[in-house]
Amino acid sequence: MMASKKLAFFPGCSLDGTGSEYGHSTLAVLEALGKPAEILEDWNCCGATAARGVDLGLSVRLAGRNLALGAKQGCDVLVACAACYNNMAYSKDHLAKHPEDFSEPGFEQVRPESVDVHHLLSVLSTDEMLGAVSSKISNPLDEMVLACYYGCLLVRPGGYTDVDDRENPQLMDKMMKLCGAKTVDWSYKTDCCGGSASLTRKSSAMKLMASIFDDAASRKANAIVTACPLCHMNLDAFQRDVSAELGKDISMPVFYFTELLALAMGLEGTAKWFKGHLTNPAPVVRNCR
Repeated sequence: MMASKKLAFFPGCSLDGTGSEYGHSTLAVLEALGKPAEILEDWNCCGATAARGVDLGLSVRLAGRNLALGAKQGCDVLVACAACYNNMAYSKDHLAKHPEDFSEPGFEQVRPESVDVHHLLSVLSTDEMLGAVSSKISNPLDEMVLACYYGCLLVRPGGYTDVDDRENPQLMDKMMKLCGAKTVDWSYKTDCCGGSASLTRKSSAMKLMASIFDDAASRKANAIVTACPLCHMNLDAFQRDVSAELGKDISMPVFYFTELLALAMGLEGTAKWFKGHLTNPAPVVRNCR
């Protein structure tokens, strides 16, 4: 979906912290494509994956405040984190039906539900942007066989989320193929990785991740690519535990899709970002031309 207004980029907590590689690569790619990001001023945490289950009203107000900030800037909101996208899209939908649930000092003259929420994957998948990406490919990813992992929050539950098809999303696959990589047709691209349960119910989360890695490996993927900081954290950090769960060694690099876009476009910074990964990406990256 193409934005009708200018976009203000919402980094969110992860892209400003543990998922900084995603944040830096996102800004680098947008700059290289001639769409430098205007940052959403004074943004706040959207509530992450926990707030909605603990306090629905608080979750709606946290995400709604960011939408209201967009309204003040005269912008729609651009989001890269899957959880932030889902939360803000939910808040917009909720407040369109229940506008009385948002009342914050200093925001009396703006309505958060008037602001559209766009995920980065959708914005970069328009014909115009794909054409711009294609024109800048200088380092094709032709040795990569990628399992494109969308996870839960980009495509479900539908209704207020509209990034891609809920059952068989293709936008990330299309973009990675444009960069020269091969992608696998697999059954786990929208399965849950366990999310924050990796900290609270670790054994259950390990079983979920084991299924994801086992299927990706059976399809001959040599890396996973995602658009979610929490999915990336889980899949990158817990491979030793997953190996124990499966009874066999798993060592599969996990990338943000913007890192691979930057790599294919020959942008500076990729080596620095890859150093932040816990599973060494070098065996896959060094095979790219």
